[in-house]
Amino acid sequence: MYQSARALIATSVFALSTLPATAQEPVYWDVVADIRREAFDNSHVMEYAGFLTDVIGPRLTGSQNMRQAQRWALNEMRQLGLSRVEREAWGDQTAGWDIQRISVHMIEPDYQMVIAYPLAFTPGTGGKIVERAIIADIRSPNDLDQYRGRLQNAIVLATPPMPTSPRFVQDAFRHTEESLHTFETEGRDLLVQRHARGQPEQRTFRPEGISELEVEQFFKAEGVAVVLKASIGSDGTVYATGHPGSRAERSRASIEGALPTLAVAAEHYNRIYRILDRGLAVTMEVDIQIAIDDSDPTGYNIIGEIPGTDLADEVVAIGAHLDSWHTGTGATDNATGVSVMLEAMRILQALGTTPRRTIRILLWSHEEGGLRGSRGYVRTHFGNPRDGTTPAHEKFAVYFNMDNGTGQFRGVHLQGNRATMPIFEAWMKPFHDLDVRTISQFSNRGTDHLSFNEAGLPGFQFVQDRIEYRARTHHFNMDTFDKLLPRDLMINASVVASFAYHAAMRDERFPRPGR
Repeated sequence: MYQSARALIATSVFALSTLPATAQEPVYWDVVADIRREAFDNSHVMEYAGFLTDVIGPRLTGSQNMRQAQRWALNEMRQLGLSRVEREAWGDQTAGWDIQRISVHMIEPDYQMVIAYPLAFTPGTGGKIVERAIIADIRSPNDLDQYRGRLQNAIVLATPPMPTSPRFVQDAFRHTEESLHTFETEGRDLLVQRHARGQPEQRTFRPEGISELEVEQFFKAEGVAVVLKASIGSDGTVYATGHPGSRAERSRASIEGALPTLAVAAEHYNRIYRILDRGLAVTMEVDIQIAIDDSDPTGYNIIGEIPGTDLADEVVAIGAHLDSWHTGTGATDNATGVSVMLEAMRILQALGTTPRRTIRILLWSHEEGGLRGSRGYVRTHFGNPRDGTTPAHEKFAVYFNMDNGTGQFRGVHLQGNRATMPIFEAWMKPFHDLDVRTISQFSNRGTDHLSFNEAGLPGFQFVQDRIEYRARTHHFNMDTFDKLLPRDLMINASVVASFAYHAAMRDERFPRPGR
């Protein structure tokens, strides 16, 4: 299927290799050619992604699946022959939370199976419950009194209906010349600004003048059994992350102290809401079974290396977060990044490269909880200029991250580090035929490279084609293996391997932000 693409790529590399390299920044054209051939002729990237998503599944930090994924990653790294392969604790703690069963149905006035997922770190129902549904749409403190004494044992619809309509705008996008030019000249993500999550009229409901946790405390005091909230998305997609209370603490006590809370597909939620709004009774059946495991609440990252030679004490790092939310199987967020980084290390090992600097792969946990795994790692290993740095801070070279879905790389975000522009321009020349050429002035602040930037270290995220990341997969239940694009991921793996190799071979230290 990919033979013609492979032939084209090999031919393009040969043609491009006749061009002069940037005088100030050497480019190892022969190595890049070998990297590209290995990336396309012997790719393992979809094999990695398939096992992570189909076999292991979603990987919430602390869950049984996450622990299995970490064991799998350790084993894969050892099979690749990486050095210093280890699971390293990073500081914070979180209880394990696993879904064992979800069953949600409307049984009166008509039967309907309801597409719904619990918010992470809420408890189960303690068995099947069959109760009446009630609208309790609290938008401000003034709304509390009308519901007092009316909610005992109720299944509460706690948000307004979610607007949804036939889709006249496509879900999947590749960058255009216009959107890439906007990155280069204005530092704006034009596609996200224009299309958001694909339904511009949709917004996650937030009450005014009263917090979500205060509303939940009211519901608990009134004896509510289950809380339902309308999800953004359409066509049965559900967007679900964590319970608001879990942002500060993810312990057994905080989980058991919350109310069972479900995100419900907009079309199903809206139907139930409309029936109730007609003054008709709705009876629902809900069964949520959750397992909580706090026997080892420690958070871990997974680490492996290709040792360097004459500059082995200096480190080039590549990485991605291994954790995911719990509704889909964590494919585009972020099995893609993990698989690309593993594949880049496999390529470099397969070619027998001997980099001057050590190349380290870092697979993070708890990115979805606020970059906690990477922040803990950076804090422990490097410190920061404000509170003091470690000797390793001075020896660190650069970090490259992937975490924006399945789309192919189109360039790199500078993160305000303009001194790196001629370096990236040179390194991207062997990939111009694959449309990897954009130097973005946009500072991406959504994922683990930020932990390095915060410590005064160079960390970068690549510009990626958006595909349907924001509209269908990012934290949605449709984040599955079926949404992955093999050729795009092969391109990304070859770019990461090349960038890591070139960074490891430089004579000079990589430029740091603000210097």
